[in-house]
Amino acid sequence: MKINYKIEAADFLAFQLFTASTDDIIQKRKRKSRFFYSVLFGMASVFCIVNDTLFVGIYFGILAITMALFYPHFFRWRYKKQYANFIERNYSKRFGEPAQLEITKDFIYSKDKVADGKVKLSEIESIHETALHFFIKMGSGMSFILPKRELESIDLFKETIQQLGLKIVDAHDYKL
Repeated sequence: MKINYKIEAADFLAFQLFTASTDDIIQKRKRKSRFFYSVLFGMASVFCIVNDTLFVGIYFGILAITMALFYPHFFRWRYKKQYANFIERNYSKRFGEPAQLEITKDFIYSKDKVADGKVKLSEIESIHETALHFFIKMGSGMSFILPKRELESIDLFKETIQQLGLKIVDAHDYKL
């Protein structure tokens, strides 16, 4: 099966955000930061209230509650902005460039304006399907980003992958 496609900035961003959502270290950092800021502002609130600065104590109390409730939204926004800047700086020359992926019974051949590649199917670690993409992750850390909008038939792609004995992991509901 041959697939001709182009990758845009949004595709790189989707991949980075998906990868971050599955990274245990990043998820742990999010939980620790949420806990740290909530406790910090909570302690500042108690300290201010005990020292008769009620207004400032209430302010820090509201900040503690706000951090506890809305830190995940802030975290997503911050990471999205950080990754978007990184992608613009490092991958902008690849946006819209034609690429080709050929899947055979033993290998995946890739070709773009920079290089040609050949990867054994046995090196595929996972294939994740999101609402807009397929992410094919290799054991070496390399990945292919395959936008669904570029596929002629999503069902044919899925069927080809299944015939090769590979599983597609459903990741439609991932969150950072």
